Amino acid sequence: MGRSSHLRTRRHDFLKFSTPPAEQWWRIQMEKEDLHWIQQNLGHGLDCQKRFRTIPRSVQLAGALYQGCPWTKRVMLREGDSAPWVLVSLGDAYDYHAAYSKARESRDPQLSPHGLFRNLQPSYHKHAFQFMQQFGPLFIESQTRRRGDSWWLSLADFWDRHARFVAAAKLWEGRFDPNKVRENWASLEKDHERLDRAGAAPLGYIPDLTYKYIHLHRMPWELKDNQSPFPKTKAILQEMLIYELVQSELILHTQDCVLTWSARNLSPSQRFDATIFEPTRRFTSLWGVIWELFGLDTRQYGWKLCQLCGKLFYPKDRRSVCCCTEHQSLWSKRVWAKEHRAATSKKTKRGSALSS
Repeated sequence: MGRSSHLRTRRHDFLKFSTPPAEQWWRIQMEKEDLHWIQQNLGHGLDCQKRFRTIPRSVQLAGALYQGCPWTKRVMLREGDSAPWVLVSLGDAYDYHAAYSKARESRDPQLSPHGLFRNLQPSYHKHAFQFMQQFGPLFIESQTRRRGDSWWLSLADFWDRHARFVAAAKLWEGRFDPNKVRENWASLEKDHERLDRAGAAPLGYIPDLTYKYIHLHRMPWELKDNQSPFPKTKAILQEMLIYELVQSELILHTQDCVLTWSARNLSPSQRFDATIFEPTRRFTSLWGVIWELFGLDTRQYGWKLCQLCGKLFYPKDRRSVCCCTEHQSLWSKRVWAKEHRAATSKKTKRGSALSS
């Protein structure tokens, strides 16, 4: 009897881990009291470094989370890091593609993992944990995916990856505005060393079976000796490189996607002979999921920033530049007023010139 029960438990655990729903990921356990403590004690970046012990990088973090474990024992700093390490535990699973579908239907990108990730305040640790409470960590250092499993999570790595994703997202969002193209490339060049370490390979690289990674596209700061002296040519090259960089980033960061097979039963009574098998894409990290969803957005109306309030939104059509009808109307009036003033000023100057 004991052996039979043991086999059932092992079988249940194995199926739970090895054949999860194709679009499943896990949140972390986080309560309101935990978020309040984080806000009060972690702040931004290394604001908390005077409150917690710093250990050498050579020391391996160890220990498991237990019931009633105080937060003072769940935070650690390592030399050279830009943010603390935190001991976290695994919570419940959810369907990330259902969240994406809801975001598209509601025209609110922040209801999806990649949209909320895009809009986090950089290096503000409360925002990181609010994100993980809703959508989970970027990676799970647990072999079983059982509720309550714990591991040490690097907030420095979380924010470095956030910076890399936001940099690419901004390039894509501003690709039709020459001023934003220049600003976003300048910002990316300034931070490229940090962004290069936030992922499996630097910017412009893609996976390769022979060499592991190959340098597919050279970045603007790598071409300074060969820059075009003509501003228009340079601008066109920068715009073209946006598409090349976004493509290489999508390839690089979704490499943990696994093509496998899932079973689906077509019978209401779940008869075994009504089972079919379908090819399925699965991810072993939320980091890969975020880039997958971002890539899916490029096939249709991707998100925009409201010209009036700055909020992320999914437009009804390509002409929409504001998140709601009211804001669209106000923005149109402002644009008209600005153009009217410019036309009036031009006429006045022309009249003055003629009279003189």
